[in-house]
Formats: sequence, structure tokens, C-alpha cells
Amino acid sequence: MTDQAFIASVAEILEIDPAGLTGAETLTELGNWDSLAVITFVAMADANYNTVVSGDQLRAAQTINDLAALVGL
Repeated sequence: MTDQAFIASVAEILEIDPAGLTGAETLTELGNWDSLAVITFVAMADANYNTVVSGDQLRAAQTINDLAALVGL
């Protein structure tokens, strides 16, 4: 299970309501996963989790849980 605070942060990046999100949702289903969201996620990962995420890692990420794994959750 993904940390609820992390899910809330990703929901904020995607400009969606975090209610009911489990982490298993695919990013493309949620919408708004675009270049601005990617850049914002990379900045959040660096600032909040002291983690540098590569482009290859992001291209491989399909779900919120995949993003969580990138930052060590």
C-alpha cells in the first residue's frame, strides 16, 4: 500500500481528488500525466524524498505505486 500523503501529493500534481485512490491506478487513466506533471513529480521527489528520478525510470512507471517505488516507498 502506498503512503496516503504520497498519494495526496501525486493527486495534487495531477489536479485530481485523492479520495478513493489506492495507488494501483494507472497514470494514463487518471489524466493530466503530462510533461508539467512529470517535471513537478521530479521536483517533489528531490525536495521531499531526496531522490533523483531519471527519465528512464519515469517512462517505465505505469501506476502511482510505481512512482512511490521510485522514491523508496
